[in-house]
Amino acid sequence: MKKGIIAIGLLLGLMASVLAMPAVAEENSMIRDGGFDKRLNQWQTWSQDTAATTFQAVKDGGPDGSPCLKITNTKPVAASVFQYVNCQPGRTYLMTCDVKCEEVGSEGSGFCLGLANYEGSNNIGEGISSSLFGSSDWRTVSYIFKINDKATSVTVGPRLWFSTGTVYVDNVTLVELVEQPAVSATYDLTLSDTANRHTVNALGCEWDPKLLLDVNRKRGITEEDLTFIKGRMETLGIQAVRMMVMPDWFEKQNDNNDPAVADPDGFSLDNQEMQCLFAYLKVCQELGVRVTLTWWGAPAGYWMACQDIGDWIGAPNSLDEMAENIVYLLKYIRDDLGYDCVKELILQNEPSYSFRVSGGAVDFDYYVAYYRTVHDRLVEAGLGDIVMVGSDDSQQYGWYYKSYEALKDICGKFNSHNYAWSYDLPSLDVVAQSFVADRTSVSGDIPFYLGEFGDGSTQGAYVAGSAETYGRGLYVASIVVNAFKAGAAGASYWPLHDVYYYEGDPNGADNGGLMSMGLMGYKTDGAWSYRPTYYAYGLLCNYMPFGSQVYNITGDTDHYIDAVAVRTTEGRWSLVAVNRSGAEQTVRVSVDPETLSTALNAYLFTEEALPTDGSMIAAGGRVEPEEGVYTFTLPAYSFVVLSNIHMTEEEMSVETATETETEVGTEAPTDPAITDTDSETLAGDGTAGETAAGTTDTAPSGGCQSALSAGVGLLALTAAVPLAMRRKKKDCR
Repeated sequence: MKKGIIAIGLLLGLMASVLAMPAVAEENSMIRDGGFDKRLNQWQTWSQDTAATTFQAVKDGGPDGSPCLKITNTKPVAASVFQYVNCQPGRTYLMTCDVKCEEVGSEGSGFCLGLANYEGSNNIGEGISSSLFGSSDWRTVSYIFKINDKATSVTVGPRLWFSTGTVYVDNVTLVELVEQPAVSATYDLTLSDTANRHTVNALGCEWDPKLLLDVNRKRGITEEDLTFIKGRMETLGIQAVRMMVMPDWFEKQNDNNDPAVADPDGFSLDNQEMQCLFAYLKVCQELGVRVTLTWWGAPAGYWMACQDIGDWIGAPNSLDEMAENIVYLLKYIRDDLGYDCVKELILQNEPSYSFRVSGGAVDFDYYVAYYRTVHDRLVEAGLGDIVMVGSDDSQQYGWYYKSYEALKDICGKFNSHNYAWSYDLPSLDVVAQSFVADRTSVSGDIPFYLGEFGDGSTQGAYVAGSAETYGRGLYVASIVVNAFKAGAAGASYWPLHDVYYYEGDPNGADNGGLMSMGLMGYKTDGAWSYRPTYYAYGLLCNYMPFGSQVYNITGDTDHYIDAVAVRTTEGRWSLVAVNRSGAEQTVRVSVDPETLSTALNAYLFTEEALPTDGSMIAAGGRVEPEEGVYTFTLPAYSFVVLSNIHMTEEEMSVETATETETEVGTEAPTDPAITDTDSETLAGDGTAGETAAGTTDTAPSGGCQSALSAGVGLLALTAAVPLAMRRKKKDCR
């Protein structure tokens, strides 16, 4: 993320083409003549190049021989048909259509459904559904979106968006989705007997080397704070970090004129940026945390940068020189420092918008050449074990699709970023699983993970409106669970802790340079603070360890319950269940007794029972199976981890558990080792957390006010997702 993410509107968007959506009767639709019986009389058309696009009403080309619309692009231009519709600000709508594709190219976003919000004549935000490429028979595409609160008018309709090819469109519908109040129920779910394709690899955070820069030191940060953060990482169970590197940190000027031979005298490693980087790597080496280094790009004005890129960062002007830069530093880390914690490499942060060549255009073919040049140089240098990670796109499925096709032979993993969704979004399960399944269905045997994720409350690049809220913690759990359910191999939260990236304008849009959406709040009055996300993510990292097999937990949940399980390499189990509804829900998980039959410790995340000292949530009870069924009750807006990871064989014996159904309440037990599962909570006090010298651990400033009020109901149909596309601000340095 960061440095430079800006929202393109505050609208919500959903790409639900992967999951089945309910049919909407055309007579109930807000769209006029969605079947094109009157040809294009009720529709407006637009193309950025009218010579490259044709719109044609076809008399009998529809799925049942009915009329339909045909759109053809001979060049990769933006083209759409649309109507102004009477959608109301803040309300949620479902749009569907039937579509058939013929050789739709992957240059852009392919075929999609689209939305545009206007305030007067100003476009204040657009959104699109999932993309379709290639050729396909007739299928139904669905898109759920929320209207911008400031919108005075709205247009919707099918698009062939910056891609070549032909599409046939029919039966376009639009209806408002009306929220229904949540009610308590019992949900019967089943643990799959087959593991997902990919294991957990891994749950981590963004951790950019900034803490020891002067901008933080002058605010009282010292090496002792880095030691403190190290302790927090261990407590959290962080398995991996993604870490930025800028080439100008250590190669201020070209080392020599031969990119095939590096001159050590031409590289500067004794400066605060590099010393901070090495200090971070030392922490990761000592903790066994895996590191993904991301060469962020070439900053504007740098000797290796393309000219006139129109942004703060862009593509290198010499692939060979950048390959030399990368390999020199990796060899130094491996050979001179003796660190083997760097396991993966990403070239260019969010290249789908940032890989700009001279003149400002994004050049995909040059991007592919970049990866291949660096890959070959790594192999030549004996660094071929470092896994190259592809795409790193910012919610741009077209870029992801093209990257996989072009780089699948040299990349060992792929990832995408997402900051689109809202923590109180109804049916978040549908949204998150759709986003991930679109990508895992492409990548197949190559692991996919969420390379960055947060929520849609970002205000510029440095602030998230939900950062201090309890709801963001619940959101984190739901996203991770649903990503795993859809086949992901891991996730990386942005970021580990608040930190100043640079000295910015305190009254400007960059929050004075303070990245303020971390799991931990910036050290204030001598103390770091712990946000609800800290405790939520810590539960997941500790009880969904690296290398674990992932097992789906399935069943009809009314989109209220998100549940998944993992089995560690040692054969221990964790079951995670999230209740996103405003009512208490009872969950029954059926399990093959030959697979799992032990008592499980219960760790509950609720707003009322979060620790305040930075220690992880302690077990507050145990649940044992009865006739192969684990039964437990979750309060509104909560999640629980049931696990035997830290239990002895005696503790796992069902004879030591006293009840078969666990009720979850709001008060902490007096004894963290309590075995009475009638206790009103599954949360305990835990143990005191580490404290940096001169600091004390405190609760998050502002408290943990819930972002999910009991009055928020769930949609009667499936759910919506915000598409808050972001671009990275200038200069992360």
